[in-house]
Amino acid sequence: MTPPPRARRLAAAATVAFAVLLGAAGCTRDAGTSTSADRGADAGARAVAAPGPVAAAPAAARPANLLLVTVDTLRADHLGFDGYARDTSPRLDALAREGTWFRRCYTQSSTTGASHATLFSSLPPQRHGVFANKQRFPSGIPSLIGELRGHGYATAGFASSVVVGRKFGLQDVFEHFDDEFTTMELNRVARGERPAADTVLAVEKWIASVPPDKPFFAWMHLIDPHGPYAAPENPDRYVGDALDGRIGARFPIGTDDFQPGHIPRYQVLDGRTDADYYVARYDAEIRYADGQLGRLFDFLRERGLDRDTLVVITSDHGETLAEPGHRLLFSHGNIAYEETSRVPLVVREPQGAKRLAAVPQDSPVGLVDLAPTVLGLLGFEAPAGFEGRDVLRRPHAPGDPMFTWGAYGTKRLEDEIGTQFSVREGELRYLRNSADGRPELYDHRDDPAEARDVAAAREADVGRLGELVSKEFSSSSAPAPMKTMTPDHVEALKALGYVE
Repeated sequence: MTPPPRARRLAAAATVAFAVLLGAAGCTRDAGTSTSADRGADAGARAVAAPGPVAAAPAAARPANLLLVTVDTLRADHLGFDGYARDTSPRLDALAREGTWFRRCYTQSSTTGASHATLFSSLPPQRHGVFANKQRFPSGIPSLIGELRGHGYATAGFASSVVVGRKFGLQDVFEHFDDEFTTMELNRVARGERPAADTVLAVEKWIASVPPDKPFFAWMHLIDPHGPYAAPENPDRYVGDALDGRIGARFPIGTDDFQPGHIPRYQVLDGRTDADYYVARYDAEIRYADGQLGRLFDFLRERGLDRDTLVVITSDHGETLAEPGHRLLFSHGNIAYEETSRVPLVVREPQGAKRLAAVPQDSPVGLVDLAPTVLGLLGFEAPAGFEGRDVLRRPHAPGDPMFTWGAYGTKRLEDEIGTQFSVREGELRYLRNSADGRPELYDHRDDPAEARDVAAAREADVGRLGELVSKEFSSSSAPAPMKTMTPDHVEALKALGYVE
């Protein structure tokens, strides 16, 4: 479907970053690695979702409820069920054991607005027209929200950040929308947000108000663990623990938020420069969010709603922490490496069913597939406008390419850093950068951290995957890119949220 006129104008401005390339980028699921952590994660995957007897979903008087949670900036590999060493996620680990988790789930955009637009519309960014924050969710297109409203669901959305608040436009789609922010972001006081405890309380109150004979769909966005990493409870719980010092690197503090090799200005805490400190604080944010999710799970159980509710937990994108050579530290958005593209996906089906356990563990899934899959689990057909697939009915082949699109920035940001367009195909990740057109290629068979660029030695793979990227994004409605930004482009990028 062609995006509305305003979305097309913003898309045109966004593709200015396509300066040196025709097309962009990818998202595929991680196929596993040879590290001990990944071997543990693979074992966990088999334990959680190994094929076997599949419980049939029993008939119900009405459709099951849906609780969909997006935890902002949550890396999959920093969760216990994915093999992480710190105890960051005991409640999510338990949920994964009760349900099914997907080892290779990828976002289609490494920025919040575009990723959520894909999640709800089952369209990639080049089709729904949202490329970065402060663009509105497109009206007049099919969405998971609209479909469930049409099936008689009470629908409500709860945002914990201004990025997906009313400026994003979801209040026009949900019946009830709550973005009552209770605090401001540390270091960027113009950004309203609220901690997970406050958002969970709002969700609980709304669920309690829904008539018992009416199914509900509640979407809850949690801003934790987005930086600055300052958990409301016990933020230093992992500082100085047994894992502290494993990185052993220090980085200078940046003069702005996008200075390569520097700690972003908005992330700086107490003038610290040691990477281990920031990673420990990030992990404490995850543990805080996990505890609040557990509180919501307990609420559902106490009210007798847990067995009649489909629970889906995922993230909009991950976060680069201190990965060497990955352009930006403690950041996301423009970059589309594995750590920002791979996200968790945990699904607990109603009545103890595990239909999704039949999906092969090496099968990738994208957030673009989430809406049709959820509708299928609830017993509904997906609308024709959805481009994703119901992975229970039609899982992806292990080698299917998945694409991730970075976000766009100011002219200086595009010139100095650029936007990455990435595809993950099987064990390979290919990236192309808009600032210089330079390709990167990583082979996960012996480099799961994407630390060794083998593009120079693998010309055939670079050429083949580069063609895939170009073909994928040649279908975009955006016009051909231009190297120089005009004043109109700068104004459009202001609308995207990168220029004040």
